[in-house]
Amino acid sequence: MKTSVARIMTNALHRAKAGKPWRFSRIMQELIPFNRPHRISVLEISPSGCTVDLPHRRRNLNHLGTMHACALATAGEFVSGLNVIEAFELSEYRLIMSHLEVEYHRRPEGGCIAESSWSEGVLESLKTELNKEGVVAFSLTSKLTDSVNAHVATTTTKWQVKSWKKIKSK
Repeated sequence: MKTSVARIMTNALHRAKAGKPWRFSRIMQELIPFNRPHRISVLEISPSGCTVDLPHRRRNLNHLGTMHACALATAGEFVSGLNVIEAFELSEYRLIMSHLEVEYHRRPEGGCIAESSWSEGVLESLKTELNKEGVVAFSLTSKLTDSVNAHVATTTTKWQVKSWKKIKSK
């Protein structure tokens, strides 16, 4: 990342962690153009977990007028990625999503909330392995609920975090 962009991103991330996620949310919409039409917004980003809002809007709906399966998958992957961004310093590590799996439980009503957090002790063991090996792969689960708080989907996203020092450039 260029220094000015990295500085803006870092400042926005710190503000988001302090409970003011609007700027960070907007920057993420620009950095990840695929997600922009969904208008996913960051509600919380903290060491205890992350939460995003997937609004009920025409572009997120399927032909039946309910939340599209791919919009749910995108929100689930996005919120787990926020956990990874929150936990690992972007200037030191490259983050890659390698696998996404979604289990749909029921048809959503209205907009959705996606939440993801680390299981007890997992992050510490991952950081230990990362410091030792320079690379670590793991899965994070996200839970999606709809406007009536029904559990509508679960995503499992596999991530690889690798030290920039281990990256071979051509």
